[in-house]
Amino acid sequence: MSGEKIDITPKKDGGVLKLIKKEGQGVVKPTTGTTVKVHYVGTLENGTKFDSSRDRGDQFSFNLGRGNVIKGWDLGVATMTKGEVAEFTIRSDYGYGDAGSPPKIPGGATLIFEVELFEWSAEDISPDRDGTILRTIIVEGSKNSFPNDTSKVLAHCVGTYQGTEFYNREVNFHIGEGSEEGLPEGVERALRRFQLGEKSKIEIRGHKYTYGNSPPAGSNIPVNATLEFTIFLKEFEKVPATWEMTAEEKLDAAKQAKDRGTMYLQKGNLKLAYNKYKRAEEVLEYEKSTDPEKMAERETILNGAYLNLSLVCSKQNEQLECIKWCDKVLETKPGNVKALYRKATALLTMNEVRDAMKLFEKIVEVEPENKAAAQQIIVCRNTIREQNERDKKRFKNLFAKISTEEDKPTNTVEDEDEIVASTSGSSTSNA
Repeated sequence: MSGEKIDITPKKDGGVLKLIKKEGQGVVKPTTGTTVKVHYVGTLENGTKFDSSRDRGDQFSFNLGRGNVIKGWDLGVATMTKGEVAEFTIRSDYGYGDAGSPPKIPGGATLIFEVELFEWSAEDISPDRDGTILRTIIVEGSKNSFPNDTSKVLAHCVGTYQGTEFYNREVNFHIGEGSEEGLPEGVERALRRFQLGEKSKIEIRGHKYTYGNSPPAGSNIPVNATLEFTIFLKEFEKVPATWEMTAEEKLDAAKQAKDRGTMYLQKGNLKLAYNKYKRAEEVLEYEKSTDPEKMAERETILNGAYLNLSLVCSKQNEQLECIKWCDKVLETKPGNVKALYRKATALLTMNEVRDAMKLFEKIVEVEPENKAAAQQIIVCRNTIREQNERDKKRFKNLFAKISTEEDKPTNTVEDEDEIVASTSGSSTSNA
C-alpha cells in the first residue's frame, strides 16, 4: 500500500492525483475500449458525498477511454489493476468543469473518488454488437486515423487457436480482399476499426467472421472454431470517401474496382469479384456530372459492372439477382445483346420458357446472325411443345376421370327417401 499521491496526468499538471489504498493483483491493466466494472464513492473536498454505487448496491460499468465518463475517470481507471482500490483527486478541468453538475456538484469543484476495480472485458467491435469480434488494445494507435473499406493496409498478423499458432505473416492487401491472404472476415472487420500504429488482440467467433466451414488445410482447426489474432497495423493508404471525390476520381476508382473484379473473376473467386463490381457501382451510382464525356464513360463502366455482376450471379445460380443486374443495363441499353441473352438464360433456367423465348427472339431481331440465340429459340419451342403435350395428356386423363365419375350410379334424393321410408316401415312391422 502506498501513502503517496501521484500525478497521473500526461502533462503532469496535477489535474488528477492518485492514492493507492489497496494494491491489486498482478500488473495487467484495462486498456482503451474495454468495459470495466467498478464500485465508487464520490465526495466533494468538504467531505459531502454526492454519489455512491456502493449505496445503490450495483457495480458501475463503462467503456474505458471512449469519453463515456469524465476525463479524470478515463485516466485514473486505466492505471488500476484487478482488485485495486484507489482514491483519485480530480480537478474541475478533468471533471465537470466550470459548469459543474447541478444540483450536487457546483461549478469548478474538485472531486474525490474512491474507486475499486473488479474486472474488465474486451471491447465489442462486431457490426451487430453481438460479441462475435472482441478487441483488447495492447498499444494505442494514432487518434482519428482509420483505414476505410478499400484502403491498402500493411499489417503483421499472428493467429492462434487454443494457444497454438497457425498464422504468422506480414501482409499487404486491400481491405475487402483479406481472404487472398488466408485471413478470415473477422480480421478485416476489425482492421476497419484500427488506428495507425495500433497493436491489439482480437477474438473472433461464429461462422460469419471465422473460417466457418472452411478452416485452413492442415491447421487442425475445427469448423466454426473461435480464434485469436494479434494484429499490428503498420501502414495504410487513406482512400477518400465517395462524397469527397471529384467526378474524375470517382471514374478512376470505379474503373480500378471493376478491373480488380475481373482479375478475381478470372481466378474463380466469385465472392471477391462480386464485391469489386459492386464497389464500382456504389462509387458511380449517384455521380451526375454535366460533362457529356464523363457521363458516357460513367455509363460504360457501370454497364460493364452490371453485366459482370449478372455473370457472377449466374455462376452462383442466383437467377433473380442475375436478372436484376441485367435489367439495370436494359434500362439504358434495351438492345444490349449480352444483357438480353443472360436474362433470357436465367428465365429459361427458372422454367419461364415463353418469357425467355421472347428475349431470344428480340436478340435475333437485333443480331439476325446470332446463332446461339436462334438455337435457344428452337430449344424453347421444343420445350413449349413438350409442355403442351404433357398438358394435353394430363387434361385428357382428368376429363376421362371426371366422365367415369359421372357415369357411376348414385342415389338421388328420392332414392334416399325411399330407403328411409322402407327402413321406417320395416322397423314398425318388427315393432
